[in-house]
Amino acid sequence: MGALSLITDQGPLPDPSWKTKGGGGGGESFASLAHAIYQDDRADGPSRELLLAFAYVITARDFETPKEMWQRIRKALSTPHPSMRYASRDRVADLIQHDAPRYVQPEDRPGGYDPTTRYCEGPRVVPYRSRLRGAEQMTLPEKVAQDKRDAEDSRNTLNICGAPGKHRVLEKQPGTGWYLWHWFCPRHQDHAARVQEQVKAQNAAAPEPIPNNGGLLPCYFDANWAGLYKHYVHWWEPPVYGVRADDWPIPGKQPVPQRARLRLVASAEDLGGE
Repeated sequence: MGALSLITDQGPLPDPSWKTKGGGGGGESFASLAHAIYQDDRADGPSRELLLAFAYVITARDFETPKEMWQRIRKALSTPHPSMRYASRDRVADLIQHDAPRYVQPEDRPGGYDPTTRYCEGPRVVPYRSRLRGAEQMTLPEKVAQDKRDAEDSRNTLNICGAPGKHRVLEKQPGTGWYLWHWFCPRHQDHAARVQEQVKAQNAAAPEPIPNNGGLLPCYFDANWAGLYKHYVHWWEPPVYGVRADDWPIPGKQPVPQRARLRLVASAEDLGGE
């Protein structure tokens, strides 16, 4: 594949042999890359914006210097996506941070909070029954229907307390390291302590959580992505599973087939000064 340069616009200019004007991109066209990106179920709206901007600018090859390349990428990403909760003046930095490979708990994703997952798991002492105003005035069919709803209530079918949880216990899944929280109300603190002791050894042996967010840029373009992510996201550290989402194990699924990638050249010293 022809080498394309991906360095920051204030870093040192590449060797003239790296210049992309009229250079090759491995035969990849924007249309073929865009098709693959839109077919990628892992990409949300902001991720597609980022991937499409890189694909368009790199395949167009209408820039002479890295500074021009980054200017074109920033121009393509000038309008924030509505799903981005926090948008700074540097749209590129926002989206690269969004694509940083990491594990994100389901409830931390946009729209992922679900209060029904925070009910107390302590055991029930007596079956749950709804307290309804005017229940004494119900007709017999209405009472039968209400009794059926109570019997099918999760607090009865699962035999759990079901009160709002105030204390939580973390259980790390053995194969993935992913988090599972167990919630308990103040009346069931003794059960919380018991569960915490039960999962202590399992948590200690669990692997680092398999990333489930980001890592899509490395699936389509070759570069020093660890350096780029670190440059834009100072709190980030590379996962032990690598930075490319294609390489991450997914429980119950086959590995993602390797795809052709445009080769972008970047080194750690190129990233300074952005």
